[in-house]
Amino acid sequence: MNSAGSGDSSPLHILIVENITAQAQMLCHILEEQGYCVSIADNGQSALEMTTGLQPALVISGVKIPEMSGYELCRQIKASPDLRQTPVILVTSLVDPNEVLLGLQCGADSFVIKPYERSHMLARVEHALSTRGITPVPEASAPAEIFFHGERHQITASRTQILNLLMSTYDAAVQRNNELTESREQLRERTAEVLRSNRFLDSMIEHIPTAVYIKDAVQLRYVRVNRALEQLAGLPREQMLGKTAHELFEKDDADISVEQDRRVLASGLLEEIEEHRFSSQGEGRRTLHTYKVPVFGEAAGPTHVLGISEDITQKKELENVIDRLHVALNARAADLEATNKSLESFTSAASHDLRSPLSVIAGYAGLLEKSYADRLDEKGLHYLSIIRARVKSMAGLIDDLLSFSRLTLQEVAKTAVDMNVLVAQVAAEMPGFGLHAARPAIQLGALPDAPADAALLRQVWINLLSNAVKYSSRVDVPLIEVSGRIEGAEAIYSVRDNGAGFDMACYDKLFEVFERLHGDQEFEGTGVGLATVHRVVTRHGGRVWAEGKVDEGAVFHFALPLQGG
Repeated sequence: MNSAGSGDSSPLHILIVENITAQAQMLCHILEEQGYCVSIADNGQSALEMTTGLQPALVISGVKIPEMSGYELCRQIKASPDLRQTPVILVTSLVDPNEVLLGLQCGADSFVIKPYERSHMLARVEHALSTRGITPVPEASAPAEIFFHGERHQITASRTQILNLLMSTYDAAVQRNNELTESREQLRERTAEVLRSNRFLDSMIEHIPTAVYIKDAVQLRYVRVNRALEQLAGLPREQMLGKTAHELFEKDDADISVEQDRRVLASGLLEEIEEHRFSSQGEGRRTLHTYKVPVFGEAAGPTHVLGISEDITQKKELENVIDRLHVALNARAADLEATNKSLESFTSAASHDLRSPLSVIAGYAGLLEKSYADRLDEKGLHYLSIIRARVKSMAGLIDDLLSFSRLTLQEVAKTAVDMNVLVAQVAAEMPGFGLHAARPAIQLGALPDAPADAALLRQVWINLLSNAVKYSSRVDVPLIEVSGRIEGAEAIYSVRDNGAGFDMACYDKLFEVFERLHGDQEFEGTGVGLATVHRVVTRHGGRVWAEGKVDEGAVFHFALPLQGG
């Protein structure tokens, strides 16, 4: 829009009279955006002086301003021969019908009702400026006389001013009516939304498995209960509503409940009762965990108390069972510790007691071979070789058994293990099996690192690779493949050979101590190696498994957790 006067490019000057700074600045911003020049006065007296000096094109004034009301300011402007052509817009809340009468009496040109919309204010400004400088036609008739609120009032304003003011009042009334209509529609929508929310809340409260109830703050009578409380108390809600705890439950339970309620209402704070007993008519003695909350309305103090009670009877029974199991487990652990110590003592003693006669047997066998070998026939020499082999085997079995028994007591100290380096070292130290057996090819794939006890894990690799070498020693081209991968939270390692394999029907015996799937005539061994592998891996929180087929080889896997364990 063009805010300049006809034939004049300079902006029109508007004076704002408003003592509330925020409202004055907001209106100033609206008008300056449209290109008007704006001044502000914060009281009626200074506004009259500024009007006289500035000769503004328009005055926009609030009605409740210091030193001189907006009505009086307008009256004096209209009474001045030099200022009477200056249009005046009064900004008012128009809560009192007398304000229209005051506007007519002071000769105001227009009303704007606050709070106003930007577009509505600008429309009134443009209309007021469009009539600026138009001299009303003199009217010969007497002043208008109206009867309002039981009194007669004379209106000296011109017919044009009266019509303008009444039309602006009507326009403002229409605007307010539209706002009220919109507000009523919003209220209806909000009411419908609240009703939907209440229905949803009611449905939730009714169907949650936790008991919920509300009592009034005066007599502590139940005013609302849900289905879970009916089930807990063993009473229908019709029997509970309007009743007090003393009318429904045992005296001791009611006394406790009332004491809790009064304490919550007095403090005005939420209270948690972690555990208290309650006698249900249907379920007997129950243990409850309860929250009680004061509910405030418009009054200063709480109007109701809200209770939420969870039946934790089963939970407490389970906790008691767990406590008893812990006691039993601790006792069992103490027994196992004592047993392990006894076993360690027994193993040490047994190994010592067994080694002594073995040493004697080995010594006498050596003397017999040294002193009497030339007197023994072939059969006697064969018997002597069997004795020496069995002594050696027995000594190895004692060593393996002693090492295996110590695995239970040895603490697992985990560090980050470079599995590629560890397996390469073990493979390099691996001897061939038998005088005429071909040395197997050992192919090492990329192996992921894992947290483990390096010393214990070294024993796992020694046993697995030794087994693979031993059981593949009778094939023409023995091959051993070592591989690894990450699956989820585990590092999985595999050792595959193309040797004798095993029957999966005997799998259950594979990792047991002294259980061997091949006899000594086929392959030597003590039956402790795979049991050691199983023991070490499980102590790391891992697992061991294998697959095999007779004369077609076998593959042994073990998995270690990458974290924890």
